[in-house]
Amino acid sequence: MKNKWSLDNNSINSLLAEMLTELEKAGVPKDDCLRFRISLEEILLDYQNVFLENAALTVSLKKRSDIFYVRITLEGDEFNPLKETDSLVLIKTIHKWNSAPSFQYKNTKKGIGRNILTYAFKIRGSLRENLIFTWKYTGQSKGYLTLAVVLQLVSVVFLIIAPVLSAKIIVHLTDKAVYQVLWTALILFVVNLANAAIMSGCNWAYNVVYNKTLTLLEVEISKNVLRIENRAVEENGTGLFIQRLTVDTSNLATAFNTLADNISQICQYVGILAAMFIVSLPVFLAVVILLSLQIVTELKRQKVSHENGRIYRNFAERYTGIVGEMVRGGKDIKLVNAQQQFESDLQESITNANDSRMKWDAGNRKYKLFISLVRESGALLFVALLGCLLSDGKLDVATALVLFNYYTSLGTPAITLLGTILDFVTQFNLSSERLQDITDNNVFPKESFGNIHKENLKGEIEFRNVRFSYNIGKLKTSTRWVLNDLSFKILPGETVALVGRSGSGKTTIMNLISRLYDPFSGMITIDGTNIKDLDRDSLRGSMSVVTQSPYIFQMSIRENLRIVKPDMTEDEMKRAAKLACIDEEIESKPEKYDTVVGEGGISLSGGQRQRLAIARALLRETKILLLDEATSALDNVTQDRIRESLDRIKGQCTVMIIAHRLSTIVNADRILYLKDGQIIAEGKHSELMAGCAEYRELYEKEEKQS
Repeated sequence: MKNKWSLDNNSINSLLAEMLTELEKAGVPKDDCLRFRISLEEILLDYQNVFLENAALTVSLKKRSDIFYVRITLEGDEFNPLKETDSLVLIKTIHKWNSAPSFQYKNTKKGIGRNILTYAFKIRGSLRENLIFTWKYTGQSKGYLTLAVVLQLVSVVFLIIAPVLSAKIIVHLTDKAVYQVLWTALILFVVNLANAAIMSGCNWAYNVVYNKTLTLLEVEISKNVLRIENRAVEENGTGLFIQRLTVDTSNLATAFNTLADNISQICQYVGILAAMFIVSLPVFLAVVILLSLQIVTELKRQKVSHENGRIYRNFAERYTGIVGEMVRGGKDIKLVNAQQQFESDLQESITNANDSRMKWDAGNRKYKLFISLVRESGALLFVALLGCLLSDGKLDVATALVLFNYYTSLGTPAITLLGTILDFVTQFNLSSERLQDITDNNVFPKESFGNIHKENLKGEIEFRNVRFSYNIGKLKTSTRWVLNDLSFKILPGETVALVGRSGSGKTTIMNLISRLYDPFSGMITIDGTNIKDLDRDSLRGSMSVVTQSPYIFQMSIRENLRIVKPDMTEDEMKRAAKLACIDEEIESKPEKYDTVVGEGGISLSGGQRQRLAIARALLRETKILLLDEATSALDNVTQDRIRESLDRIKGQCTVMIIAHRLSTIVNADRILYLKDGQIIAEGKHSELMAGCAEYRELYEKEEKQS
């Protein structure tokens, strides 16, 4: 597709509509169509702000295999939207496609300049692509899978033989041939027994394939989830990842088992049809016509089911996320008396999920009802056809019985199999797409680290002209810089406190140091090395972080400490607990350090959770210690004791503190006062009290309240 347009609004709308029509014809999912439309619209709007509305615009869309290639050509002076700060939305959007966008500027022989922007995106939902993705995990058990397929094919032979033997028994009974009845029945017994033994071995092999595949999938997807950038996790919520880890991995683990099982059954039905063709052409043609009607209906049902299933899964993810929040935050929901609002949100999500599931089921039910009507009518016509052929002498009784047995094992089961296959393809494609999204760095960006490994870092931290915003790339949102051209340096062993009103950028600074987020521009260094160039062990292995709401794992206190230092000694553990002022409370418990705390440390108070997290951080003995309001839940006496403990390790590591109470950081070597993402004052406590009115106001206000 290639057409010429202009940059006026009507032309742009017509262009977008035509492009979407082309995508829908190609079977591109609706969510991908929407993302494509957004990217193209953003590009054209960027161009519209620069060029005249009548500027010659050409857009071409080419499809190769399962990839669309887009080429946008605009005549005029050079304008590269990929380098424009105002085009951050565009950059974020089209980088999520199959390949990075590229820009060229060319002059024609007539001296006319042409801006050429190209990018590509891959159609999701390709069965071939999804099978290749799944085979990476199932292929590890290909020996067991091959064994299962071979055994099932042998079983198919037995299943084709069995109706013939059953028909012979009936014929022998009518002839009162007792010996032949017993002999044929014995053969049928052996065939069925052998088939049962073979299927038992087949099921065992399939189970091995399933368990091995599921293990590999769950491990791989879990690793990918842990590597996803913090921003992506926060934007999407935990429900999305829980749903995909628990449901979609299981769907994919059964994929090749189901596929092999279905192929074996198809072989059985092909064998039955071949036998019918040999025995009676009229019967064969009648069966083919009846099956064709049901197959066409089933294919239509599958198409509708795929889209309805996708909608249901999206609502189910939202519901799972709300349930997760309800379980984790149940206590806070009660304390802030938010049950009614939360129940309203929960009811809405449940209603949406169930309504979409009902719509999904209703669509399936409508088509299945028609299939049942065709099937039952077909059975009646088939029996009538056999009767006519018998009366005309074109069939004998034995052959008619064999054909009837074949039809009963072919008619209903064959259409059921087709429905199973189509449902499998729908579920498989949905699950595969969702899991590939997890592994796809474009959809859910993963953390990336450098290759420089450094031992024995000293702990010097420097920010150089750092800018950062949380809302870069969000549609229709103006950028608010949380940190704006921020520069400072912290020396090794120095204790520095960050002070400022809420939203001034204090926590953001710590998030950037630990690389939970990356700055938009500028550089952060540790010991003179850009933290983006350090490998993960060098960066995060050199620092300990304690947040205001630390997560305590559902295990014993000892294991919560051991998780950061597997080789810790008993003395090291108790020393860390003592420095964190929690040793006495641990020792007072019946199980002491082997006391198991609940999920999220629910059996501990807020202050105990913070102190256990501080102990966990101190146990690592890293060169950088970041404390983000880590003592906010402690009483004044305990806070003072923690401060004394930190004073004892002063100089041994670089400490950065965001304090809940300013009185706890008066002994800091330096205090940085932040406002609107910039440092407006720095110095010791006494220097800021004398020279920074805003700091002095905060401190005096706190003193009056205490």
